[in-house]
Amino acid sequence: MTIGVILLAAGRARRMGHSKLTALVDGQPLIAHSLAAITAAGLPCLIVTGAHADAVHAALRPGIATTHAPDHADGQSASLRAGLAAAPDQWTGALIALGDMPLIQPATYAALATALAAASAVIPSYQGRPGNPAGFRRPLWPILMTLTGDRGARPLFGTTLPHPLDIPVNDPGILHDIDTPADLADLTRPDALRSPATAPRTPGSPRSPGRSR
Repeated sequence: MTIGVILLAAGRARRMGHSKLTALVDGQPLIAHSLAAITAAGLPCLIVTGAHADAVHAALRPGIATTHAPDHADGQSASLRAGLAAAPDQWTGALIALGDMPLIQPATYAALATALAAASAVIPSYQGRPGNPAGFRRPLWPILMTLTGDRGARPLFGTTLPHPLDIPVNDPGILHDIDTPADLADLTRPDALRSPATAPRTPGSPRSPGRSR
């Protein structure tokens, strides 16, 4: 049984005003930090590119698996569909992660992958607040492929999708995304990536579980 991670990196970053995923944080592109946590968890990863594909590719080390969402401008569901369609056949499930959430810890990815081996859908929570990434077993992917527009899976929970299994984690990074220049400035503080729990403010606003762009 193989659980992989689909890392969505196709958004236009309108609130940032430039390709935020390639902004340098602690000497490395932001997306490299997100990818490093997944790699440290021992999980295979597929990155979905879109609006800033050339810049994202240039920021990645050679050999990283990628796919392109040609209709990324249609909204976040387009990159999700592209990732699911390109996922390796041997993957039995996937965590849907966001390129602009670099504070998520490797242990969180590992815990979610372990839980997804025994559940149809999972979602992490920190102090009762649900966050990202959500995870789905392959039998649910056809339902996710029906999503359209700028939305994720949350509206489908409890209807066409089962309620996800809640996985409590000691990781505030599941709530922190980088959307604005102010968020990025907070992230570039010397201790931001090393001590996310002590960050004085929460970058961005946590997106809905299963939502990504």
